Amino acid sequence: MRALDVAVIGAGVIGTSVAAACARRGARVVLLDSGRPGGQASGAAAGMLAPCSEASAAGPFFDIGRQSLALWPGFAATLLAETGVDCELELEGLLRVALDADDAEELGRRVTWQREQGVDVELVDAATARALEPALADGVLAAAWYPREGHVHSPHAVRALVAALHRLGVEVRTGALVAGAARGGAIRLAGGESVSAAVVVLAAGAQAGDLAASLGAAPLPVRPVRGQLIGLRGLPLLPRRVVFGGLLGYAVAKRNGLLLVGATEEEAGHDVRVTASATEALLGTGRRLIRDAGDATLAHAWAGLRPATPDSLPLLGEVATTAATRLVVAAGHYRNGVLLAPATAEGIATLALEGTTPAGWETFDPHRFN
Repeated sequence: MRALDVAVIGAGVIGTSVAAACARRGARVVLLDSGRPGGQASGAAAGMLAPCSEASAAGPFFDIGRQSLALWPGFAATLLAETGVDCELELEGLLRVALDADDAEELGRRVTWQREQGVDVELVDAATARALEPALADGVLAAAWYPREGHVHSPHAVRALVAALHRLGVEVRTGALVAGAARGGAIRLAGGESVSAAVVVLAAGAQAGDLAASLGAAPLPVRPVRGQLIGLRGLPLLPRRVVFGGLLGYAVAKRNGLLLVGATEEEAGHDVRVTASATEALLGTGRRLIRDAGDATLAHAWAGLRPATPDSLPLLGEVATTAATRLVVAAGHYRNGVLLAPATAEGIATLALEGTTPAGWETFDPHRFN
C-alpha cells in the first residue's frame, strides 16, 4: 500500500481536472475509475460554456460559472502546450433565442438582470440575430447575444487531461472499482488492494452519493438524470455560434462537421439507453433551431447520466475527516461539469492541499441538505 497525497475517485472532466491541478502543485496523485476516462457524462456532453444561459439569477452559481469561463482559455492553452491535444475551444458567442412571445418576455428580464451584473449581452431582433447567425431557422422572434460564450469539445478535453496526467506523473488506474474504506482511512478496491492517501477527492459523478457512504461519510443526495443528444451531418450551412433555445434545447457545431443537438432531462435511474422518443424530440429541436436540419443525416446518438442534486447546484467541500485521511467531494455538477471544471479544479486543489475553502463556496457546502 503506497502512501499518496491525493487519491481522486472519478475520471470524468471534473476528476481529471482536479487530479491535474493537484499534481501541478507538487502533490503525489492517483486517479481511480471503474471504467474509462470520460466514459460517463463527460463523454456524452456538448461542452457548452454558457454560464449566462444556465444561471437563472445572480448569485454564487452565476459567479463561479463566469469565473470558470474566464479560466477556460488559459486552461485549454496549457493542455495544448503540455500534450499537443486541442480541446477545440470556440468562443464565437452564443445566441439565446426566443421562439414565442413568452420566450421573448423572459429573455428581456434575463438581459436586464445580467446587464446589472456587468454581463456583455445585447437584446437583438430577429433580423439582427439572423445576420449574426445565418443558419438560424425561421421562427426566431428575438435573441440575447452573448459574444463571450461558446463551447469546447468535451471528449478531446478529457483526452488532453489524461495525457497531461501521464506527463505530470499521476498514476491513472482504470478498472479500479472502489469497494469501500479500509483500516486507517485507506480506500479498499475490489480484489482486496488498498490505496492510502492523505486526502481522497470524490468526483465520481452520479455514483458519488453511494460511494460517499461506503467511504464513511453520510450519503450524498446525488441522483442520475439521463441526458440524450444527437449528432447530425450533411447540413449545407453549420452555425458558427451556439444556438440556445432555453428549455427546448440547443444546437452547436463541432469542427468535424457534426451538429450536436441536445439535450433531454430524464429521471431514468441508471438506465443509459438511447431511446427512439428522445431522438425524435431532439430532431424536432434541431429543426426549430437550425435551418435545413430536417434534411440532415442522423449520424450519432448518445446518452449520459448527469449527477444532479436537489437544488441543481454542485457539492464542493470536505465531508469527513479521520486521523489518517480527509474526504473531499467535487460532484453534483449536473449540466455544467465541463463549464465548471477549471474553477472546480483550482478550488478543490486549494482545499485539498492547503485546507482553505474558496470564498463564495458556502452555497455549495455538501452538508447543506442535512
